[in-house]
Amino acid sequence: MSRITDAILGQKAFGRDATQPMLDLTYGGQFGYAPRLTEWVSNQAYVRKNLFAILLEAPRFFQLMPDPQKWVSVLKSLIELHPKTIEGLNAGLKLELDSHNVGGAGEMQDEVTDSKRDRSEPVFTYVEKYGKPIQNFLQQWIQYGIMDPDTKYPLIGTLTGQKPDDMLADWYSCSVLFVEPDPTHRKVVQSWVVTNMFPKGTGDIVGKRDVTSASEVLNLSIEFTGIAQTGLGTNVFAQKILDAITLDNANPYLRPSIIDKVTSDVEAATVGYQSTVTDLGNTAIPRP
Repeated sequence: MSRITDAILGQKAFGRDATQPMLDLTYGGQFGYAPRLTEWVSNQAYVRKNLFAILLEAPRFFQLMPDPQKWVSVLKSLIELHPKTIEGLNAGLKLELDSHNVGGAGEMQDEVTDSKRDRSEPVFTYVEKYGKPIQNFLQQWIQYGIMDPDTKYPLIGTLTGQKPDDMLADWYSCSVLFVEPDPTHRKVVQSWVVTNMFPKGTGDIVGKRDVTSASEVLNLSIEFTGIAQTGLGTNVFAQKILDAITLDNANPYLRPSIIDKVTSDVEAATVGYQSTVTDLGNTAIPRP
C-alpha cells in the first residue's frame, strides 16, 4: 500500500503558490478504460473542513464607549467562538460571455467579455443567549456607531468625553480573517481577509403570545457587509496566524474535570454510594 513517490504536486505549475499539499492530477484517474488501482491513494477526495474566524480589527468607536475593552472582547467572542455557522465566503470565478454565429447551422462561438469573482458577504448564525445580549450588542453597535433610526446620526456624539473627528468606515466597521485549514490543521487551504464588516441589522425583534404552543429558541442570522481579499497574499498571512496556533497537548480529553469536588450540602447527606460500601465493610462477618 505504498503511494506514488511524486503523488504530491509540490511547487510546480499551478501549485507554485499553494500553501497546502495537493495531489498531482497526473495520477489517480479512475475512469479510463479500467481503474488504476495502484494509484488509489491519489484518488482521495477533497473534504471541505470547517473554517474559523479571527478578529483583526475592531470598530474604532468602541474606544469611546463605556468599558471599551469589554466591547472589543465581546466582538472577538461573537466572531470567533459563538457562531453556529458562518457562510457567505466566496472565491469562485465566473466568465461573462457573448456569442456569435458560426455559419448557419446553429453553431455558436463564445467570446469572453468579462471576468468576475463571487462577492463575499459573511452571514453568521447565532443562538441568542439568556437576556438577549447578542441583539442588544448589535443594536447599540448600529445606533451608537452607524446610525440611530430616530436622529439619523450615530449616538456616539451624544456621549460626554472625546468625540470622533469623522465617521469614516473604520470608526464603525471591523476586519476579520477567515481560514479553512487542511485536515492536519497545519496548512491553509483557503483564506479571506474581509474588511468594512458591520451588521446589516439586528435580526427580527418581535413579541408574541401563544399559550397553546411551546416557547422557541431564538436563532439569529446576521448578515454582514464586507470587502474581501483572497489569494496568495491572504494565504501567506493566514499561514502565519495558523503557525502561531500550536496543537501541542490541545487534546480536549486531557483537560481537568469541570467539577472536582462534592458540594458541602451533598456531602452532608450521609446515605449514598460511599456510605453503603463503608457499611458493608464495617458489618462484614469476620473470617477466621
